[in-house]
Amino acid sequence: MSIYNKQSMKVLSHIEKDLKQIADMLLLNGTLTECPGLVHGKTGIAIFFFHYAEYTRNRLFSKYAIKVIKEMQNQIHVNSSADYEKGIAGIGVGVDYLIRNELLIARDDDICKELDHRMYRAVMYDPWQDVSLYDGLTGYGRYWMMRLRYPTPSVQARKCLLRMVGLIEEQLPDIPAKAQSDVYCFLHDLQQIFGFERCLNLFEECRRWGISSADKSRSFPRLGDSATGNIARMVQRNRYFNDALQDEMAVALQQIPEMDMEKAPSGMGLLNGYAGEGMLRLTALNQTNMSWMMLI
Repeated sequence: MSIYNKQSMKVLSHIEKDLKQIADMLLLNGTLTECPGLVHGKTGIAIFFFHYAEYTRNRLFSKYAIKVIKEMQNQIHVNSSADYEKGIAGIGVGVDYLIRNELLIARDDDICKELDHRMYRAVMYDPWQDVSLYDGLTGYGRYWMMRLRYPTPSVQARKCLLRMVGLIEEQLPDIPAKAQSDVYCFLHDLQQIFGFERCLNLFEECRRWGISSADKSRSFPRLGDSATGNIARMVQRNRYFNDALQDEMAVALQQIPEMDMEKAPSGMGLLNGYAGEGMLRLTALNQTNMSWMMLI
């Protein structure tokens, strides 16, 4: 056996060991996690377990993921927070991710339709906090862009998205630097993927912010400096600015350090928790692609 193969086997061994420790920790804490959301809570945990079930070919993990989803559904109600980080917007996008990747089979043709009433009220009537992805308008926008793919809610989605574009246009001179990348990416997707011509000029104005040439460590500040956040930042910069090489991202994935349980993640979710650490390792093993990093 070559030295290269010995090194590869050693890396594989510690990744599989880490995955077992991560799964064990999440099995103990998944349903007990208070947050139902995508970035820090149950929705992100379920995403890990559905992928882990495919990797291990063990249906018990997918059954547990469904249990976590049901616990999440029991927590949300008509007045739940609408935000993307912990609330309805992120939950809807996360569930849609599972369905589109054929990890979750929905008995209902449109499992998210019950969430639309809350998200419509958030955009059209409720006071909104800011324009950021995690707490504000662009997080609502991520939800409604997802809903454009479904025939029934597409009219309502377009109405909400047009309102958000107008609100962002009004706020454009006062948008803080920490939210500029969120606004830029929202308008980019709305214009290039969904063909919203109304936001073309607004998107061109956002180019003047110079986000593409900014210090990489300052872009997408919401992602912080965890291992998951740093690699997700590379993936998102590659998508929106074409400035991260695939080889660079592959090397980063192969250099994930062995899990140190004495310096364990602070949470359970996708961004800085066990679920994200698990998803990183599944990605390093080529058991899933990097698309999940666009969720955070």
